[in-house]
Amino acid sequence: MIEVVIHHTCASSHKLYSALKGKPIKWTPATISHLRAMALGIPAVYADGRLVLVDPVKPEDVEALLAGRNEGGLGVEEAVENFAAGVLYNQSLLSLALLHKSFKPLLDRELVEVLTRARYRGRLEAAGEAARAIAERDAELFAENYERMVKAAAYGLVRELYWLGLRPGDVDEKYAALWLLAKATVGRIGLQFPRPGVDKRVAADLAAVLRERGDSYYARIEEEQRAIASDADFMSLFHGVE
Repeated sequence: MIEVVIHHTCASSHKLYSALKGKPIKWTPATISHLRAMALGIPAVYADGRLVLVDPVKPEDVEALLAGRNEGGLGVEEAVENFAAGVLYNQSLLSLALLHKSFKPLLDRELVEVLTRARYRGRLEAAGEAARAIAERDAELFAENYERMVKAAAYGLVRELYWLGLRPGDVDEKYAALWLLAKATVGRIGLQFPRPGVDKRVAADLAAVLRERGDSYYARIEEEQRAIASDADFMSLFHGVE
């Protein structure tokens, strides 16, 4: 059975459902209980109860899974690229990497299997190889992806400002740092040793992106959320969910 865990505010969930509705897929609203099943990104795709994909997920990825055509080769470089893309697309993972200025806190075996797509491709050995490559090239990979990571985090911050009825212009470096520290942690889990904190450059770069692009991000998010809310078929999936 293929199950896709979705959220009513998630544009990726909405696009995936719009493309695949009518297929033999169980669409499940995300709840706190899904954290136990490693749903650290949404949409999350499960095959027979086992997590195999998190965003970015394309309709053809799920169709291949339905048809049993998902397995295949996976080189180390492709696996590393998949890992970086998975971090970029999932705010909880992205914020943790930015907080630590490193991908190393994300090198949990199960998480690596999913982000690299090793589990999806049926090539679990590629996960271990990719994890070693990421650990060895951590500083280089982080630097290569840093600009895109900051922009993606800023977009996520603006999305939350939209829900709160606030504007990007209200955010300074201190606000950005506070948001990142809170976003990257669950209680105390995720805090750095010995002293938790947000790098000043990261906070400054986040605030700079908000000044430069915040209004355009806000307009995109406003349009995106209106489109989702107006889709009665999609929203009906969440009726009765608390």
